[in-house]
Order: sequence, then structure tokens, then C-alpha cells
Amino acid sequence: MARGHRVLSAPILAAGAAAAWWVGFFASIRHRGVHHVTLTPVTAPVSVEALADASRVVALGAALRLAEAHLGRAGEADMTGERVYCAAVAASVEAEREMPALIEGLGELRLVDLVTLAIPWRGRFTKYAGGTGAGQVE
Repeated sequence: MARGHRVLSAPILAAGAAAAWWVGFFASIRHRGVHHVTLTPVTAPVSVEALADASRVVALGAALRLAEAHLGRAGEADMTGERVYCAAVAASVEAEREMPALIEGLGELRLVDLVTLAIPWRGRFTKYAGGTGAGQVE
């Protein structure tokens, strides 16, 4: 997404690695969590595809925030930065369509919160914008 941008390339790559780390961390403790709707212990396995999709969404959210912050600080027009930001917004809109299925695939409260809070929600899925309220449960 930001390949070749002199300021954004390295931070976006680092954000992608951090996203994968956080998804992996929450996946490793998933067996101790509860389902995001029923609040019953999670027993169903999570697929590798769901974890990969979750990592992509969290990385996308971080990239979107980094690009937005960069453009807010840029003193002059940065067309490449604007292209990175627009690509991230377009990708987040596209990712939003798959989110309900991803949320069900993840199941566990902490993973669901991590993913649902990563990107801004638009359209019909705005009910997820505030997360699940995991802090109230734990």
C-alpha cells in the first residue's frame, strides 16, 4: 500500500507486523475467553484463514491511522501520501463487507474487539463501532 513512500513505508510495515503479533497473542489465549455474544466459554476452533483475515484488518486499520496522521502533519501537499490514505479507506470499505462473517469466525471476545476497533465502521455495520464491551465482562 505504501511501498516506496519515503515516510510511510517503514511505519506501515511495522504496523503490519504488530497487527500479526497482537492477533497471534489473543489467539494463543483464546481458549480462556468467552464468545462475544453468548459470553459462554469458547470451544470451537478458529481457522488459520480467520486469523490471517483478522491480521489484515488490524494492519489496515493501523495503516489508515498512520496515513491520516501523516497527512495531518504534512506541511505541504503529499500526493503519494494522499494516494496511500485513499487506498486504505477504499480497502477498509471493502473489508467491512466481510466483517460480520469474520467476527463470527473469530468468536472470542478479545479477538472480536481487536478487529472491530481496528477500522472505522461505515454503513450498516456501525453497531460494531464501539466494540463489544469486553471491559465490562472481564
